[in-house]
Amino acid sequence: MAAVADPALDVRSVSKRFGGVHALVAVDLRLRRGEILGLVGENGSGKSTLVKVLSGYHTPERGATGEVFGRPLSFPVNNPGELGIAVIHQDLALVDEMTVVENLGVSSGYASSGLRPVRWRRERSRSVELLERFGVDVDPGARVGDLAPAERASVAIVRATRELSSHAHQHILILDEPTSYLTGAEAQRVMRVMRTVADSGSSVIFISHHLHEVVEVADRVVVLRDGRVVADVDAATTTEARIIAHMLGRELGDFYPARLDPAGSRDVAMVAEHITGEIVDDLSFELRHGEILGVTGLAGMGQQELPYLLTGVQAPAAGVARRGDGRVLGRSPAATLRAGVVLVPGNRQRDGVWLDATAAENISLPVLREYYRRAWLNGREESTRAKGLMQMFRVQPPIADQKVSNFSGGNQQKIVLAKWLQGEPDVLLLDEPTQGVDAGARKEILEIVRAATEAGAAVAIFSSDLEQLANVCTRVLVLWRGRAAAELVGDEITEDSLLQACQGESSLVA
Repeated sequence: MAAVADPALDVRSVSKRFGGVHALVAVDLRLRRGEILGLVGENGSGKSTLVKVLSGYHTPERGATGEVFGRPLSFPVNNPGELGIAVIHQDLALVDEMTVVENLGVSSGYASSGLRPVRWRRERSRSVELLERFGVDVDPGARVGDLAPAERASVAIVRATRELSSHAHQHILILDEPTSYLTGAEAQRVMRVMRTVADSGSSVIFISHHLHEVVEVADRVVVLRDGRVVADVDAATTTEARIIAHMLGRELGDFYPARLDPAGSRDVAMVAEHITGEIVDDLSFELRHGEILGVTGLAGMGQQELPYLLTGVQAPAAGVARRGDGRVLGRSPAATLRAGVVLVPGNRQRDGVWLDATAAENISLPVLREYYRRAWLNGREESTRAKGLMQMFRVQPPIADQKVSNFSGGNQQKIVLAKWLQGEPDVLLLDEPTQGVDAGARKEILEIVRAATEAGAAVAIFSSDLEQLANVCTRVLVLWRGRAAAELVGDEITEDSLLQACQGESSLVA
């Protein structure tokens, strides 16, 4: 690896082994001051292990050396905050019940004098100054649980800079999938904060499966594969396709499975009639067997609310959803399931899987009664069937008794799909189905969805990923202020046409 001028971080020969598995193999990583470094790789490539080494959670094998801002770095890393290193994980670790001001000071301490109470006026003034410095426009007195996702992520970044400032003048922020659950517009807000942090002289390591974001915001991109650094490239001169080739060690081919012919759609599987919620407003549409319908829009336009209104997770204020044969949906999630309609939620770890249970226990939940014999659970049959489904859905490793928390994000999503598709539902509603998964897993998941559609299922994908919708869907419904603003079919569907419709650049937008 070429030398990096003015390094903020310089670690060399970092290796880590778990039993016979080499998670990291002689990794060299260098980070410039004021630089945003994109760190990418498939799930299991070693990214998380490297972060845990840098944050002191793991101790590398002998031979690892390093420097932070010109000072020697010893392993294991003790008190990374005192060295100027902070990790912001996907869950952000904010306290929802506390205000922005309270969250900003909870780690570094509040302004006070001896045993006197906290000087909240001074705390608020300090918080306003910090938020303005990083261009974060939020009410300091707002409850963090009430903030939009992008605002929460931005507050977490600002809090980390305040915490580190009490120890060091220069900082290294390691952001682990901070935009995973954000829409495109929300992610842009967070990336602007990242750039402000870098422009201030601190440095950022940005870990993400959203490669277009990495290429856009990063200065350099380092790619890990099988625990090794396989590429270190200038972000301005690379492409998503080249990064994916480095990640996989081969060309992925087409990023997406071939799009189905819209003429192949058949009879009506589901009808939404005048559905109204908090955002969705008097929305009506049909979903047909054999089609993949995309539903999209800018943040807050209703596409994130709609699937939950259709299935009874959230009660609509007005309107009704019906199966093609007239059966009413949405009375309750259980009734919706009995009618052959399945919802795969967007927040996989919160709503889609039982993390502390095994893959077999997760997969068997919808059909658990089938494994009981005279009130006794046949665990062997449950495990055998789960393993077969895991192999069918290409879950790696196909170990039925392994806890779901130990699988990568992409494999967790395949477990969710195996759980629900085993019953061959007639209607499949997918909320951000490839959120937080790598390029290889994304294609495999979309191939599973395509196969279900070819088998006759009616599929709707609710997503802000315009590129994915443009390549996968036979028809796309664009929402604007909760209403249908545009409908694109077949070759009309391009990323540009969707973007224009989302921005209100359509004759159908009121």
